[in-house]
Parts: sequence; structure tokens; C-alpha cells
Amino acid sequence: MIWKNKTHELDQFAADLMSANPQLKYYIFGAGLMGRELLSVFMKYNCTVMFIDNSVDKQRDGIDGTEVITLTEYLLRRDGQIIIAASKANTVTIKQQLEDNLLKHGEDFFLYDEFVDFIFPIISVYGFNQSYVSLAQITLTERCTLKCKKCAHGCSYVDNASAIDMTLQQVYKSADSFFSKVDFVKEFVLIGGEPLLYRELEIVIEYIGRRYRERISLFVITTNGTIIPNKDILKACQKYNILFRISNYSYQVPRLKKTYQRLMDVLESYSISYVLSEEEHEWMDYGFEYVNRNESEDELVKVFDACKTPCREIRENRFYYCVMARSISDNLGFHVGQDDYLDMDRLNGTDYRKELLEFTLGYSDKGYLDMCRHCNGAEAKNYPIPAAEQVIRNDA
Repeated sequence: MIWKNKTHELDQFAADLMSANPQLKYYIFGAGLMGRELLSVFMKYNCTVMFIDNSVDKQRDGIDGTEVITLTEYLLRRDGQIIIAASKANTVTIKQQLEDNLLKHGEDFFLYDEFVDFIFPIISVYGFNQSYVSLAQITLTERCTLKCKKCAHGCSYVDNASAIDMTLQQVYKSADSFFSKVDFVKEFVLIGGEPLLYRELEIVIEYIGRRYRERISLFVITTNGTIIPNKDILKACQKYNILFRISNYSYQVPRLKKTYQRLMDVLESYSISYVLSEEEHEWMDYGFEYVNRNESEDELVKVFDACKTPCREIRENRFYYCVMARSISDNLGFHVGQDDYLDMDRLNGTDYRKELLEFTLGYSDKGYLDMCRHCNGAEAKNYPIPAAEQVIRNDA
């Protein structure tokens, strides 16, 4: 989207949101992991919040000290909005249940992703004068222990022997610039490449944890599960309540099953939380290596607007809308989009939170990224490819 009225693009939409729920009272439908994550955000903002769940046991016991009611009880109250926080399959069922009771999507209830990625960032700025980002990442290294064809970050093109990681000072600058303008982030992630290759990882965790942990709901390391962290890293992760998100590539690389189990055993021994994703069979081909759109700027804006990637990256003072666009451009040698970022250090004035909000939701001066010329964008889902297929097989 092209900026036409910077810092005021969302004024009317925000006014409508606030008038629809002036008390900022929310009901989380689904009392599982996603619901608890959302609860931690609401509690940080001192919002009035309850759970709705179809489980009789949860209705009786409550969740983390929060009341759990039935949908019937909610329908008698109708004094707040519902957010569905459930798996994809359960979301379909719950959505139908709400619509059967004449509740309207976008008015009476929202889906989890649309709420945390789009609706709540607006409420945070306009209702609380707090800047909120759903997801932000620091790419510590482009080096990786695997060589996946079609890696969305282009890490298979990186020479591990010669690649240069971010320095500690660059990482510190990244965190400091980000949190100088962002009041709260739902998920702050250390990624790669493979972040456990970063030699000073425990120092990074300590720096960010000590200064900013209270402003992070989920402090995350995303790993491919090939490395068992050392004791210093484990102690730092334990201290600052790190969540490990473990990608599951065992379908293409069967030997990883044993590594995953060893990693999970070690994490459990330190009481460190983790999530092992479901076994990945397919990825999407973004087409970075061969797509070259010869399209007008208006068409590129349409490509960008349809994408809605949630993957932001902070790199020193530069806040990138799409981490893949930045990393692919660097790792594949495109060298485009050098200016496709928001300079966090130059944000100032009374409306800087609105400018940051609008950028995070997809507004910019051009309305697209230069790397959009080399990406299938939202259409990538129409180009399935094997997940984590290795350039050199690693399944021996």
C-alpha cells in the first residue's frame, strides 16, 4: 500500500474498532497454547479478558486464574469481542459455531492471526498509545548446518567457511533500535541460518533478556534441530524463558529424528519449553532464482498487497518488512531493495508510533519491495516443492 496520508491512514478504521468495543473487553475462544499466548498479551495491557471453551473441565477449573465460560453465557452478555485461538481444524468448527449463533466475522469475532497481526497492533497504538509488533526477528547468521534447495532465505548459497555473522555490536544495536520504538512484541525471534551456529549466542540472550524480556511475550530461538546447545546457552535460555521452535525436516532427512529426540531430552532436563513442528513434506517455491517480473509499479503494489508476510526483521537501525526479501537479495547477490526498510533511529515526533504501525501493516512510499519483482508472492502456494530437499543428501 502506498502512503497517501502518513500517520493518518488508519484513523477511521481505528475509530470504528474502538467504538465497536469501547471497553476493550475480549473473550478468547480456545484455552490451549495459542489462547495462553494471547492471554499474556492482554494481561500486559491490563485488558479485561475471559476464555470461552467447550470443555467442561476447563469451564470448571479455569485457565491460569482466568475464568472460562460457555458460549451460551457469552451470548447472554455480548459485552466484548471474541478471538478464536485454535488449530486450523478447530477454527473452522468454532467459526461455524459462532456464525450459527448469528455472530459476524470482523465485528463480533476475529480469527487469531488477523487479530494479532492486524487488529491488535491498531488497538495498541490508538487505544493505549503503545507500539506493538506481532513478530520480529534478528538474523544472527546466514550460515546453516543444512543445505536445503529452495531455502526461503537462500542459505544454501552461503559458504559457511567465508560467511560473516553479525557482530555482537550489530546485534546489540538491532535490539536497542527496535526497543527504542517498540513498546511490546508478541514474539521476538533469534534466527539464521542456524542460530545455534552463532558463537556468542548466550551473550546475545543475556543482553536482550536482561534489558527487554519484560517487553517480549515469547522469546524464541528457531532451529533446525541439528545442534545440541551447550550448557552456557541452556542456562541462558532457562534464565530468560526461551522457547525453542524446532523445524521438522525428518521426512527428507530421516537421521534428524534421533537428533530431535536428543535435543528435546536436553531441553526438558533444563525445563526449557519447545515446540517440534509437524513433519514438513512440502514447501512453497517463491521462485527467487527465476522470477523476473516485467510489470508496472501498480502491478507490483498488487503483488505486495496480496502477500501479507508476517516476517519482519530488525538489522541494526533498519526495520525490514520482509526478512526473506533482505536475506535473499544478499545471499543470492541480487543487491536490490537496499532502501526497502524503515529507519528506526529516524522515527520521531508525536506520531512515530502511527508511522511504525502503518509500515508494519504494509504501507510504504513505493507500496512494494524491489524483491517483489523476483518473488511468486502469494501465488507461491501454487508451486509446491519438496520440503528441505538437500543439495547434498544428509540422510545417511
